[in-house]
Amino acid sequence: MKALTLLAFPLLLACPLAAQPLDFPNPGFEEGTDGFARWTAPAADKGMSTTSAEAARTGKLGLKVNDRSGSSGSSLYSTRMPVRPGRGYELSFSGRIVEGGGIGVYLQFFDTAGKLITPGDRFVISLRDPAGTWAQHTLPALTPEKSATAAVWVHSYNQATVTAHFDDFSLREISAADATAAIAARTAAATPSGSGTAKPGWTASADFLPDFPKPDPEKWHHETKLLQPDGSAFRAAREDWEAARRLVSGPAADPAWTAWLDAQRKTVDAWMARHRDRVEWRAGWWHDFVSPKDGSFLTWTDDIPGEQADHLFSPSDPRVPLTEKNIGGWIFGFRKRHIENTRDAARLYRLTDDKRYGDWAASQLDFYADNLQKWPVVKPKGNYTRLGCQSLEDATWLALFAETARLLRDTPAVPPSRWQSWYDGLFKPQVELLNRSFLIVHNIALWHRASSAQVALLYDDKPMWKHVVEDKYGLRDQLRRGVTSDYFWYEQSMGYNAYVVTAMQPLLAAAGLLGRVAELRDEAAIVQNLVIAPLTLRFPDRTIPNPADAGRPGHASARGLARIYRILPTAPGLATAAAPEDRNWDTLVDPPAAVAASLGVNLAVAGAGLPEPRSTSLASSRFAILKDGPWQVFFHYGQNARSHSQAEALNWSASFDGVDISHDPGTVGYGSPLSNGYYRRGLNHNVPLVNGEGQQSWHPGELLAFDPASGRATMSASQPQYRPGEAAARRTLRIEGDKLIDEATVTLVNADPAVTATLGLALHLQGSPRLPDSFVPVSNEAFTRNRPPAFGYWSDIRAATFENEAAFDVTFPATETTKTRTLRIRIATPRKFTLYQGSSPDYPPNRRAGFYIEKAEPAREASFVTELAPAAP
Repeated sequence: MKALTLLAFPLLLACPLAAQPLDFPNPGFEEGTDGFARWTAPAADKGMSTTSAEAARTGKLGLKVNDRSGSSGSSLYSTRMPVRPGRGYELSFSGRIVEGGGIGVYLQFFDTAGKLITPGDRFVISLRDPAGTWAQHTLPALTPEKSATAAVWVHSYNQATVTAHFDDFSLREISAADATAAIAARTAAATPSGSGTAKPGWTASADFLPDFPKPDPEKWHHETKLLQPDGSAFRAAREDWEAARRLVSGPAADPAWTAWLDAQRKTVDAWMARHRDRVEWRAGWWHDFVSPKDGSFLTWTDDIPGEQADHLFSPSDPRVPLTEKNIGGWIFGFRKRHIENTRDAARLYRLTDDKRYGDWAASQLDFYADNLQKWPVVKPKGNYTRLGCQSLEDATWLALFAETARLLRDTPAVPPSRWQSWYDGLFKPQVELLNRSFLIVHNIALWHRASSAQVALLYDDKPMWKHVVEDKYGLRDQLRRGVTSDYFWYEQSMGYNAYVVTAMQPLLAAAGLLGRVAELRDEAAIVQNLVIAPLTLRFPDRTIPNPADAGRPGHASARGLARIYRILPTAPGLATAAAPEDRNWDTLVDPPAAVAASLGVNLAVAGAGLPEPRSTSLASSRFAILKDGPWQVFFHYGQNARSHSQAEALNWSASFDGVDISHDPGTVGYGSPLSNGYYRRGLNHNVPLVNGEGQQSWHPGELLAFDPASGRATMSASQPQYRPGEAAARRTLRIEGDKLIDEATVTLVNADPAVTATLGLALHLQGSPRLPDSFVPVSNEAFTRNRPPAFGYWSDIRAATFENEAAFDVTFPATETTKTRTLRIRIATPRKFTLYQGSSPDYPPNRRAGFYIEKAEPAREASFVTELAPAAP
C-alpha cells in the first residue's frame, strides 16, 4: 500500500495565516474545587449556574444553567482576556438545551478602564437546538475601537425557563476580513427570505460588507494603464460628429465605414417601419425565456407570439409551446430592442441630419413619458417595476433613455417644453421608483444608482445627484463596499463583475461629455480595475474561472478593455478597438487612433499584452490561485454574501499544460428547473458531499495556508459551517512537479457519535475516461434511489467497487493550441467505496465526464485524496 500511503501523506502547512488561540481561563470547568475557578456568578444569578457531571461533554464537569424563575435570568462571566482593537475574534463552545429554551452566550468587550463597550448584546448567539442534542457553536466578532479585554457572559433570558449545558469554551483571533464575512453569513442565515422590498431578504447579508480598502486604485496594475496628464486614469470621452460624417459620406469617405452606416440604417429603418411598443404588454423575466428541454435560452425573433408565431424555438428544441412565461420573456426581449433602436435612431439623426430619425426617436420618448403611469407599478420579483419584470430592467432602460435624450438635446427636434416633459413624465418618476428598491449593496442597486446619476447629470439635478451618488447605498457606497480589495465584485461571478462595468460605462461617458469627470475620478479607476482583475485569473486557453451563478465560462481578451477605451484607455484596449473589423458608434465618433495619438501611443507596436496570471491569494474575494510548472489551479473556498452563491465552496478548476482539466460550467437561465435543481447544487462541482448534498447556505470559509513556492505550491482552506450543525469540510491542493494532489475531508459536527451520514465526493473532468473492466452499467433508477434529485440529471452511469484506491486514465482532446493529453487519475480513501462514472451536464448542449465517489458505509468522517498526473507512455 505504498501508493496509498504516499497519497495520504499529511500536509505540512507552510504558511499558516492568522488564527491565534487565546489563553481561555478554565474553558472546561475542571479547575477549582467546584469547577468555577476564574468564572464569576454575581448575586443576580441566584444559584442558577452550577457545575455538574451531567453537563460535561468532555472531562468530568461542565456548566449547567437551570433557570426556573420566569422573571430573572442567570448570569455567569468568564475572566477577562486581553484583545486588540480592530481585530476579528471567534468564540467556540459546545452547548445543548435540555429543557425549555431562551439562553444566550455573549462576547463582550471592555476598554482600558474596565468599562463595558456598549451595546453589550452586539455579539450574541442564542441556543435553539433540539432538547438533549450537543452542538458546536461559533460566534464571530469584531473588536470595537478602544477594546482592551473581552469576556464571555452566559445569560438565560429574564422571562425564559430553561435548562442548558455548556462545555469546552475557546477564543481565537482571526482576521478582520474573516470576522466581517462570518458576521454577514450569520446575519443572512437568520434573515427570512423576501423580508421586505427595499432590502430583499436574500441580499441582507450585504449590509455587513466592509469598506474594502482600495487605497490608490489608479496605481493598481498601473503598467497596463494609460494615464492622463493629471495622473488620472479617467479620460473625458469626446464626440466629433463632423469628422464622423466625413468618414461615412462625401468624397473622402471610407468605403468600409459607408457600408457600416448602410447596415445601421437598414436595421433601424426596418424596426421603425414595423414595430411599436404597447402599453398592454407586460414584460416577463428573461430567465423564463428558456428551453424546457435543457434550460438553454430560446432564439428571439421579432415575430409576435400568438399573432405572427404559434411557437418558439431554440438550437436544441425546434418547437417550444407558447406559455405565459416565455411570452413575457419575449416581451422583455422586444422592449429591450425597441429602446436600443430608439437610441440608435438618435445617433443616426446626429450623424446624418435625417429628420426622420430624430422625430421617431423623440416620439418614442414622448410615448413612454405620456404613458408611463398606465403601466402599473408591480413587484413580481419583490422590487418595484413598471416597464420590466424587475427593477433592474427599469434601471438599464433608463440609462438608454438618458443617452437618447442627451443625443437629441439642443437639436431642433427638442424644444424646451419637450425636454421638460421628458423629465416630468419619464425621468423623474423612474428615478423615484428606483429609489424605492434595493437599498442595499448589490449589482442591481448599482444599476439603479448609475442610471439615476445619468439623469441627474443630464438635467443638472443637484438634490438627485446627492441622493443617488453621495448618500447611503449611493453610487460611491456601492463601489466602496461592493468591490473587494482585489477588485472583484463581491458577488464573485465574473459575469456580474462585467455587468457592473456595463452599468457604469454610460455614466462615465456622459460625465466626460458633460464636463463632470473630476467628480467620479476614483470610481472610474475602480471600474477600470474591475475589467483588469479577471484577466489576471485567465487559464492558458484564455478561459477565466467561473465562480457563482454566471452563465457559460467567459474568455479573457482585450475586448473588455476595448469597450472602455474612450474613458479608461489602455494600450491593449486601444489596439483592439482600432482593429478594422471593430467598427461601432464609439470608434466612429471618438476614434481609437486619435485617443492613442493624444496619449503618445503607437498603435502599430501597442500589441495586446495582458497582465500575466500568477500564484496569488485573493483573501477579500475568497479565491486563491496556484500556478507552478504545467499546472494552474483556481480555488474558490468561500463567499462574501448570499447573493448569487451556490453550493460550491471548496470547488476547484484546473489547467494542465494549457489543457482544460476541469471547469465550473456556470448555470443556465434562472427560470429553468436545471438551474436550482442541478447547476447550483454540490453534485455539479468538485466538492465533498453529505448524503449527496454540498454546501448549505453560504460562508466565507477560512484560508489555512497559502505557499506559492515552486516545487511545494500549496493552498488549504476550511469550511467550518459547510453544512451548519451537520458537517464541516476542508481541502488542500498542492502541486508537486507534474502532479496535482487534492485532499478533501468532510466531518460531521454533531456531538452524538451514533449520528452518521453517507459521505462522498463529486469530480468532473473535461476528457474521456478509460475505465477498468470491473465497471458495470447502473440504471438511472438505481443511481438516483435515496439520493437528491440532482443525481437524476446524469446519464450513462457505470460503477465499480474498490478497496482503498482506484486508478484510471482520462484522455483530454487536442485543441488548436494544445495536443491530446492523457492523465492518470488516482483516488484514495480508506476502506471500501464505490466509484460511479457517468455523463454529467456541462453548459448546454455540452456534457462532460462526471465521477461520484461514495463510501460503502455511513461514517462520521471521510477523506478523499485525488492525484492527477501524466499517464505513463
